[in-house]
Amino acid sequence: MDAAEKRLEAVTQNLANVRTPGFKRQAATHHAFRVGGPDSTEYGVGSTGRIDLSQGDLQRTGNELDLGFLGRGFFEVEGPAGELYTRNGSFHVDDSGVLLTGNNYPVAWKGIRGDIQPAGQPVKIDPKGVVTQGGAKIGELKLVDFNSPERLRLTDAGYFLADADLARTEASGDLHQGSLEASNASGVNELVNLITVQRSHEMAASVMKMIDQTYQRLSQQR
Repeated sequence: MDAAEKRLEAVTQNLANVRTPGFKRQAATHHAFRVGGPDSTEYGVGSTGRIDLSQGDLQRTGNELDLGFLGRGFFEVEGPAGELYTRNGSFHVDDSGVLLTGNNYPVAWKGIRGDIQPAGQPVKIDPKGVVTQGGAKIGELKLVDFNSPERLRLTDAGYFLADADLARTEASGDLHQGSLEASNASGVNELVNLITVQRSHEMAASVMKMIDQTYQRLSQQR
């Protein structure tokens, strides 16, 4: 029942983010392990979370500040408590020319932060993150990857956290300006998973009820 509840949490989060750009679906995996010594017949169930980093479809938006990632890599973002990472390239510029995420976190640049004129000439961003406006280079976005991206941890706000010992590398993927990467969670598949998890939970609850009733009958005085 505990395993089913953890799977339900993952499926619920996936369903809530089916339309979130760059979202990576969550999966809960479970395994049985022997409790006690080698001759023990008792088993426990362990649960671990896993992030599905498979590519989402690119969807054309036409917005010059929308950036879709194709291939490996993440945008680095300046979060309130340090670096965060995301595949959601839905950005906007504030009145000061700072490029921001939907949560108003500044997008990280290589070296000095570039300033984009909100009412200036069109912005061009090449596949490797080099930003120009009116033909003049503004700077380059900081695009990173990880040797073991499966170790990334997801925050409640949908960003990824990386441990200090997780090796960072240059992103090998390309950016597509005017597009966004869609979530890799499928609404239909997640609904099927939701039904499966609910049935699994109900079956486990029924087994527990049967065991409880059996013990009650055995403990009755005759």
